[in-house]
Amino acid sequence: MGWDVTYHPVGHDDIASTYFATLADPAREDGLAQQYGLASFDADKLRKVFASARELPPDRPFNKGHAFHVAIVFGFVRKFHYVRGGAFSFLMDDPTMRRYTSDWKDLVPPQERSRVFENRLTENYCGGVFLSHEALRRLRTDYDTDAHVRTRLDETFSLGRVTVFWKAVDGALEQGLGLMEATEAIEPNPMDLNASAGYTNVLNCEPDGLLLYADAAREQLAQAQKQFAQADRARKGLFARLLGK
Repeated sequence: MGWDVTYHPVGHDDIASTYFATLADPAREDGLAQQYGLASFDADKLRKVFASARELPPDRPFNKGHAFHVAIVFGFVRKFHYVRGGAFSFLMDDPTMRRYTSDWKDLVPPQERSRVFENRLTENYCGGVFLSHEALRRLRTDYDTDAHVRTRLDETFSLGRVTVFWKAVDGALEQGLGLMEATEAIEPNPMDLNASAGYTNVLNCEPDGLLLYADAAREQLAQAQKQFAQADRARKGLFARLLGK
């Protein structure tokens, strides 16, 4: 399985004032759905997400529990971006790049701070880094002035994916928000995007990253079919020679 990474615009205060506040008070769920104009179907799914989050065991690492649920919740209420196989988490071993990320422990209520905080993607179905609004502004500037930052981002988000990443960054900046990543919040079907699935609202996913993935998948399929045809012709040629034809 690859990495189906999504980038969600989320504010620094959203974590406590929206997610954890609603988690603690189910009565807020209807107000949240009304605030963002959710259809009844999505509102019902949102309630199920919060119900699932309330059942998380106390020893569940934050990125595999609440962080993943945070991404799902905000995927219902705001547009987000998809990048196949491109994650800022892959840069966390680089001290220069790690400085742009926040510690999730500083964003959650005190009663949640006893959990394990990885602050990055560690596997599928989990939350990753959080980049604050201020960090996104620095990153935007540094990309143009710091060769190391530019190189690392271009390598991590290669094959046109850096363009999608910057659209996610710029969208968050325009809203005055930060950005968080998650993996498997949605699971696109590159051969039929209309058949894509997800824990959050797939229709809120901006199409650019999905189309990039679909194009790459079709190209890989075409190459595989070409190689198969070549191998099949070679096999038939070998049989013909062995039979003296």
